[in-house]
Amino acid sequence: MKPIAFLTLLFAYSSIFGQTSSFNLGGRSAGMAGASLTLGDEFSLFNNIGGLGRYDKHAAFAAYQNRYGVKEFQVIGAGAVYAGGIGNAGVGFFKFGDDLYSEQRIHLAFGNKIQMVSLGVGIDLLQYNIATVGTNRSLAIQFGGIAEISSQLRFGAHIFNLNQAEINNETGEKAPTVMKAGMSYQPSEELMLNIEVEKDLEFDEVFKAGLEYRIIEDVFVRTGISTEPFLGAFGVGFHPKNLKFDYGFSNDSRLGSIHELSVSYSLDR
Repeated sequence: MKPIAFLTLLFAYSSIFGQTSSFNLGGRSAGMAGASLTLGDEFSLFNNIGGLGRYDKHAAFAAYQNRYGVKEFQVIGAGAVYAGGIGNAGVGFFKFGDDLYSEQRIHLAFGNKIQMVSLGVGIDLLQYNIATVGTNRSLAIQFGGIAEISSQLRFGAHIFNLNQAEINNETGEKAPTVMKAGMSYQPSEELMLNIEVEKDLEFDEVFKAGLEYRIIEDVFVRTGISTEPFLGAFGVGFHPKNLKFDYGFSNDSRLGSIHELSVSYSLDR
């Protein structure tokens, strides 16, 4: 894509989403339109580190996201989780864009579960690069938690960039500060319903709802919706033994379709 055309499209994208303020990752999350705040799996490292303490395995994972069929908008991410005796530690990498414009994130996190509450804290090295301008870096702090009210009901909350880190000292521009809160209701072992609200300080609230249903052992189907802009999603998952394969598809009402594929491998601690 020509630089001028790409920058025009990037401007339209940024006007809608405000940089890549959502670092949600994983085919499971994508299949539920991002309604993954209360999940306690390996991708909690990106979606809500409050769920990191709920995860009880060692894992390595990776994801690829194709946004709108534009290669310059692709997202890649990977990470690993170590489940220890005093808590779980995780490290992750996220990249959006190409050599002309890119956003990168190196993420370190720690989570622990205390009775029915799981808490997590993380620090992120954020890097924004524009080929004609240069590179800016900053450190952002995030915090999250999940409370298990009962075997069927969980509440979660998360804030990214708690310290409101600046990404440009000259202009005072700050990295996005994003807050999320939501709940998960699981009436049976096969069915889970999630709802949540996400708020970037600079933009309107985003409401999300997602559903996951286990058809048979190790096979899942998912669907979800999200607002601002409206987005409909569906996905499938196949989890044989220690492997997980998840795919999510969503259709952005303004920019087009998004495909995401993720894979993970886990071992009992």
